Amino acid sequence: LPPPLPEMRLWQLLGPLGMLAVVALAQTADGDKTPAQPVSGSAKPRIRAGDQIVHHGAESFSDYDIVHPVENTHGEAAAAAAAASAAPTPAPEPAPEPAPEPQPEPEPEPTPEPAAAVSDVDEAPRARALSSKNLHATDGPDEHHPHHHHEHHQEEPAITEEADSPFEDSGFAPAKGPQGAPPPESAPEPAPEPEPKPEPAAHAPTHTVQKMTEKEPMIDDPPVPLPEPAIKFDNIESEDYGSEDEVVAAPDTIDNEIIAGLVDKFLNQGGGDIKAEPKGPTTPAPKTFANVKAQAMIDSSPYWTTENLEAPGKLKDEKEAKEWMKGYAEEARKMLHLVTESGWMYFTNASPTLNKALNEAEEVMARFVRATAQQAKQFDTAAFTDEALKKQFGYVTFEGMSALTAADAEAFSTANSDLNKKAADTTVCDLDLPPPCALKKIDLESIAHMDKDSNRLAHLYNTINQNVASLKGNYQKIVELTNKGAKMNGFGSGSSMWLSSYDLSTKDTPPQFDVMKKLNEAYKQIAPFYKNLHAYMRRQIAGLYKNPEGLTKDQAIPGHLFGTLEGGDWSAHYLDTRPYDDEDTVPEEMLAAFHDKNITQKEMFTKAYRYFKAVGFPSLPKSFWTNSVFARVWSKDMICNPPAAIDMRDGEEFRVKMCAQLGDTDFKQAHSLLAQTFYQFLYRKQPFSFREAANPSINEAIANVFSILSSNTDYLFSQSLIAPDSLVPKESQVINRLYKEALTHFAKLPFDLAADEWRIEYFNGKTAASKLNERWWQLRERYEGVKQVSPAVNASTLDALINTAIVQEHSPATRQMITYVMQFQILKSLCPEGSILSEGCILSEDTTGKLREAMEKGSSINWLEALKIITGKGELDVAPLLEYYEPLINWLQNTNEVDQVTVGWDGEGVRFTSEEIPAPRVDTGSGVGGGGSSAILSEDRVAYPGGDCSNGQECLLESVCDGKLCVCAPGLFTLTIGNTINCVPGNPADKGFGDGKGGLVIGLFPSESTSTSAPTTTTKPKNYRSRKAASSEFGILPMLALVTALLF
Repeated sequence: LPPPLPEMRLWQLLGPLGMLAVVALAQTADGDKTPAQPVSGSAKPRIRAGDQIVHHGAESFSDYDIVHPVENTHGEAAAAAAAASAAPTPAPEPAPEPAPEPQPEPEPEPTPEPAAAVSDVDEAPRARALSSKNLHATDGPDEHHPHHHHEHHQEEPAITEEADSPFEDSGFAPAKGPQGAPPPESAPEPAPEPEPKPEPAAHAPTHTVQKMTEKEPMIDDPPVPLPEPAIKFDNIESEDYGSEDEVVAAPDTIDNEIIAGLVDKFLNQGGGDIKAEPKGPTTPAPKTFANVKAQAMIDSSPYWTTENLEAPGKLKDEKEAKEWMKGYAEEARKMLHLVTESGWMYFTNASPTLNKALNEAEEVMARFVRATAQQAKQFDTAAFTDEALKKQFGYVTFEGMSALTAADAEAFSTANSDLNKKAADTTVCDLDLPPPCALKKIDLESIAHMDKDSNRLAHLYNTINQNVASLKGNYQKIVELTNKGAKMNGFGSGSSMWLSSYDLSTKDTPPQFDVMKKLNEAYKQIAPFYKNLHAYMRRQIAGLYKNPEGLTKDQAIPGHLFGTLEGGDWSAHYLDTRPYDDEDTVPEEMLAAFHDKNITQKEMFTKAYRYFKAVGFPSLPKSFWTNSVFARVWSKDMICNPPAAIDMRDGEEFRVKMCAQLGDTDFKQAHSLLAQTFYQFLYRKQPFSFREAANPSINEAIANVFSILSSNTDYLFSQSLIAPDSLVPKESQVINRLYKEALTHFAKLPFDLAADEWRIEYFNGKTAASKLNERWWQLRERYEGVKQVSPAVNASTLDALINTAIVQEHSPATRQMITYVMQFQILKSLCPEGSILSEGCILSEDTTGKLREAMEKGSSINWLEALKIITGKGELDVAPLLEYYEPLINWLQNTNEVDQVTVGWDGEGVRFTSEEIPAPRVDTGSGVGGGGSSAILSEDRVAYPGGDCSNGQECLLESVCDGKLCVCAPGLFTLTIGNTINCVPGNPADKGFGDGKGGLVIGLFPSESTSTSAPTTTTKPKNYRSRKAASSEFGILPMLALVTALLF
């Protein structure tokens, strides 16, 4: 039998619906009109028909207050009694009712059916839940209310035996059950004087469900008006975003008939038998192609032929040249569309077959480029009067590396792929550990990011550079073939060809200016800012790495102390060195808004798209929405990185490919991709050869501008993504954000300059092969204030080869520097006068007019002409960049001055004193962003069983610190396997393990013979050994035996 139920009241047993039914039946049978009194021993009143139910915001019966209607026959006395029965603190014993005074009897009100009361109570929670869903799914005015979710959707605490009862909100305290503590006895407080109850409206319903949180505003407290949105999207016409045409990804359908057929063929028709090799000569099978369309393009028109051509420059008829260019444009459109389509298919659904199809398409296109370039060279463009036609022929005759012969092109591709593969796959051994070595570059990046042991990092840094030095021959081959390809295009060297799109030179015209000289002038202007950032970081590094060897307070910083192997990226140290602990909460607010409103990845793009339309950009075709990929399709093997805006090269279709995730980062990325898409869309009417950006840097600069603009708080508030309280950011948050951007992007500018100057000298033969590494570090120290780790070790290496900018990106690194400077020029030109650049601004249709004009011209203008149209100034200017970073620049200068930090790196090498080293940052536990203030500790701040915890490290894996080492917690046993110590709950000796000497150890030990005798176990105090001591036993010996022992 079940245990007896605790003493409970009737309404507790029956629940809300049961009680309503009982009351309704009793009322029908007896005609009970007596005012309800509290049940004896309980402060909860009975419910009867006609009671007004007042809801307190939760979805349980306990959060409804019951207010009895005033009986008409009792007049004022009945009203007072009814008010007293609903008082917050009722008396233990109800007082007798006073005799009612005679009053004129009012007209009786109709009593509703009991079923209505049941329906009201039953349906209210569900209706309210539906109302909540609809609220988040629509763009109503409440989206802008700063406290909307806090006021109307507060989370009710869980009701437990120890928790306060929700009945207390209504003034009733239910009796505790047998397991609950009895309420403390106290003298009953006098009931407050009941206020006169207002008369109900003539036709007001007697049964209502009302949220207590929905209070009417007081006359003395008028509601605070919300700020006016900076951008009103109500005026933007709605479009068909293709939502109905989308196909939800689902697992592939299994065709059972095909499977059954294959099984039958294998089992019953000899499908699995190995056929005998045919005897005699055989005819080789014809070559099969994965991309039949690409093969069909070959020789499909006269533009593919290279036979019987005229000598270069012999044809001077401009009309004939225009006809040739018209036919070329049509043929090139078909070829590029095919290649782009092949690339789209592979990147959105990667497979070996589609990869092969893409490679075949690119091979066919290279053949087309060579043929058309040779045909175009027949024309003498100097005789042309049409400047646009001259420019188009200049584009067509430029072949790039496609000018190489087939053999040279194959050698260039092989050298490139080998260099990348070997640089990624080379392995090194950790400090004081013998081979086999298993750490690859990707592992070293993780170690560099987390570990603060400078000796270990120096060992790993030097070792991988020594290993990668074997690839110097591959890089030398790449340089030689790049120079050869440049000369075939009419340039003096590979560096001249690289810089031609920036210095505006051609094979026939010299550079219009010295681009490297201009960049050096820009560097001199940003150098004071960079040196202050460098000085601040150098002092912080002294604290992070405990004043490591080789670091001084007035010289360059060793290259292994930046948390990465890559040059110019300091972002790994952001959380440990940030100016303030106060992190921006806007990203969290935005993520919450995305989830609350059920916004999808595609809807992030539609929000961004509506912004572009609001500031004057045109509508995109519907195919953009139906054919783009905004989120990862998990049923396909997609190549997500990098996200891209893709012109399908047919003049009609434009797409983006992105595996977006909800959040502020990808919301910014959506704006960047749409900016590039609009650039493509706006220049679509240009001649085919001009359907490109003016150059890659200005394309990226415009995209970056809209990424900055998308983080403006006024804009985010207009999109209902943040509350009004977040409209004005704190100064500390602004400085932190700028500091993070500076570590990620700005600190890389000097590295880009050093990398390109080194390669230009290499291309032009100005640096001897034996001096390449020495020159690399000379330039890095001059521009960056970064020095080599161990000069003696690095003498024979080529440390440049561990940098992605050198190995993988065979293009000018200063492209990024030009982009970064330009983006702030464009930002300043778009923003209204007086805007704070670091906070972005709000655009309008008028302010984007010049930008759209430059975008419409495509590559018919050069990048300086485009920059002049947008900004009014056709040259690089770093002043807007410095204006953008002004809050951080001021903070760095003040901080370095207060801390008496040396700025620059040309000192005498004075070490930091202990008083000059900053204290380690204390973990605030904010959880914002991870790292220095997250729950995940860096590697130097934790220790494992058997590890050193003498410097305050936190012991993990069920271990505690005994003051020196991490030992297993009380009640656990210690299991040593080789040089690894584990804490286990059971005693291994009880399982029969042991050697009779000290327990069970699994490791490699020298031995002349092996023993197969049964081991025995004895108990012995635990003996800890360091990793180095344990690993010394693993030497090179003629014979090794596997012995097991357990130390405890």
